[in-house]
Amino acid sequence: MRKNNMLNDKIIFWWDGSSFIPTGGKLVKSTDEQKIFGFGAREIAAWLGNDIQYSINSVNIWINNLTDLEHSRAPDGMFGIGNAHWVLITGNYVFIGTEYVEEQQVIMTKEQLLYVLEQYKAFLGGDYKDPDNPPAPIDVEFIAEGQEAIDIYNGLPNSHLVPYAC
Repeated sequence: MRKNNMLNDKIIFWWDGSSFIPTGGKLVKSTDEQKIFGFGAREIAAWLGNDIQYSINSVNIWINNLTDLEHSRAPDGMFGIGNAHWVLITGNYVFIGTEYVEEQQVIMTKEQLLYVLEQYKAFLGGDYKDPDNPPAPIDVEFIAEGQEAIDIYNGLPNSHLVPYAC
């Protein structure tokens, strides 16, 4: 598993006419032009926008679940599916993915996700309905995306196994 070669991207915000919504960073080709990166940030942004939505309370629930998994609503880490997004936690690793977009799978640490949630909470605490005050992007760091994220997660001891295959 990759330890020092974390992937870095940004969640940017798009004005939809009434509010800013989170979206992934830019899709970029790798140096060998064989692989496109950027789907991991898109999946995290889609999960935030679709499942957590605009609720600070929901963010707080997730922060509490992640910081005290043993006493959470899913102490085994099988948080399951929301609006098309799977969230599975094994040990210190979180898998977020969707069965609808093959590339949009991501594995990250709990600490990395907690950072994103705190930043999203700050965004929600601001004026995200002011088109003249765009929010700053959220930096995201994760271990892998796409099929590599599925393979890494499925290879973890005691993982819940991703219930779909790309």
